[in-house]
Amino acid sequence: MKRSGLATLMALLSLTHNAARAEIIVDLPFPGEFEGDVVTTPATPPAPPAEDTTQSQTTAPAAPTAPVQTEFKGELSITSMSRKSGGATYKIDLQRSAVLNRLELIVEVNKLKIHSASLITERGQQIAVREFRDSRVLSTWESLTSENLNLSDRVVSLELVAESYGGAANIRLRAIGATEVPRLALQSVVEPVAATPTAPPAPSNPVVPVRNEPSVQNSTPSAIAKGAKIVYSGSYVGTITQILGGGKVRVTLDGYSGTHDVDLREIATQTACLDGLCGGYNILYSNSYSGVIKEVFANKKARVVLDGYSGLHIVNLSELAKSVDCHQNFCINRQVLYSNSYDATIKKLFTNGKAQVVLSGYSGLHIVNISELANSIQCLRELCAGDSVMYNNTTKAKILKVYSNNKVQVTIEGYSGTHMINVSEISRPTRCLDGVCAGDSLMYDRTMEAKVIEVYNNRQALITIEGYNGTHTVAISTLSKKVTCASGICAGDQLMYDFTMKAKVLKVFSHGQALITIEGYNGTHTVSLQSLTKPVTCSKGICAGDRVTYDRSYTGKVISVFGNGTAQVTLNGYSGTHNVSLNSLVKMR
Repeated sequence: MKRSGLATLMALLSLTHNAARAEIIVDLPFPGEFEGDVVTTPATPPAPPAEDTTQSQTTAPAAPTAPVQTEFKGELSITSMSRKSGGATYKIDLQRSAVLNRLELIVEVNKLKIHSASLITERGQQIAVREFRDSRVLSTWESLTSENLNLSDRVVSLELVAESYGGAANIRLRAIGATEVPRLALQSVVEPVAATPTAPPAPSNPVVPVRNEPSVQNSTPSAIAKGAKIVYSGSYVGTITQILGGGKVRVTLDGYSGTHDVDLREIATQTACLDGLCGGYNILYSNSYSGVIKEVFANKKARVVLDGYSGLHIVNLSELAKSVDCHQNFCINRQVLYSNSYDATIKKLFTNGKAQVVLSGYSGLHIVNISELANSIQCLRELCAGDSVMYNNTTKAKILKVYSNNKVQVTIEGYSGTHMINVSEISRPTRCLDGVCAGDSLMYDRTMEAKVIEVYNNRQALITIEGYNGTHTVAISTLSKKVTCASGICAGDQLMYDFTMKAKVLKVFSHGQALITIEGYNGTHTVSLQSLTKPVTCSKGICAGDRVTYDRSYTGKVISVFGNGTAQVTLNGYSGTHNVSLNSLVKMR
């Protein structure tokens, strides 16, 4: 019985162990399903070993081992990233939503600038990653890491806006999960598109309306006499041949044979001018048809010739508008812009706010509203035709024409044809702004030497960057001017970098950076002025050349004294030089 009970117990324990192990395996990813792994890393990396500068030293007790934490790391490689100004948007999906602790990004090829990054949660909330907002330009193998995201919501996707510099960049994006490995997949790439206005369709020729015959109007004739020209029944023009009794006259009607006896109440005599309209005036009829008045009659009728139509037409004076040379700041033969899109020339202007225009690239004449026109002018808001400007803060453009409605016609570098844009979308060049001038040699993004080609009033500058082709549009705030001295450090100074390395200053920049060479290292390095220490003759009673005791145990000689409270010394019995605190030195008598 005891043996049977023990066997049963062992079987149960085996089943329980296998079930737990199977449950863990289910949670792990399938091999090859995604690029990611589970890693265990120490919370605090161990400090590097100190340089052995003594012949014998005591062994310090080992520091206690830091606790470890488990991280779930999912990775995604993105290659050939866009070089277009402003950056492309990379949309990345999580195959299964997960709680994320942080993001990491490593540049593997070329250089990259991160404009923004955001996370989209299951509830649709978009959360910006602060450390990825408007980053500096990252070089190859440089990385960017977010702080702990402190999220409780599960993330379903990421959006990254980035721009390559020099050539197309490759990156590796890492998402660190709280409880599981995030499985990342690139869903889409949205390239930036230059905004170019879409032109509205050209106006069509007006449709000729059916002309209604004017109704009979009763009016008192101003003068009735033989030979007087009249309009009969509001529709027929003729001449009085005889005055008859009983309120009748005998007339001939144009286009009809014989004579006709008509009632005086049905005729109106011709007059030279009425309601500001006279015979011989150029007019616009019914807001659509240009023509000329032949005769005006006392019953407010006129006989007109309409351009493009045969014969004569009797119309109401109220349907006519007089042609004038100028109206509402517009004049005939002026160059204008129609409907924010079409170059046009004014041929006629009318008192009812209409204009007859010729549209560039279109045949015929078109009647349009003056309110749809803008005058072509030479300059507006210090922007003039012929100026080189910047469009949309990113692209060089040249102004061809300027219009009174705050529109300009431009050519845009890299795009064919002409484009009509708002004045608010362009920036004019200026000689200098915020201490940055065209022609200046500066530092861009604290790391790259650059030359300013143009400066714009929107605090942008067009620059060339050493080692990169073409020009680049950057914010003036990212540029630093070369100066002779700053913070007491000047070009040509021999200093200490990071308290340990001899360095020589080549250039000093206004933003608190310097270009230096470091003894024992190739090339040049851009460092903070705060990391450089200038030698002084004496400090705290210790001077260069003094014989000293170091740490109450070692004798030596002071080579240099620095203003940060350190000194460079040689120690008897030890090779090389050593950088020590002045407080550890005692001057020998």
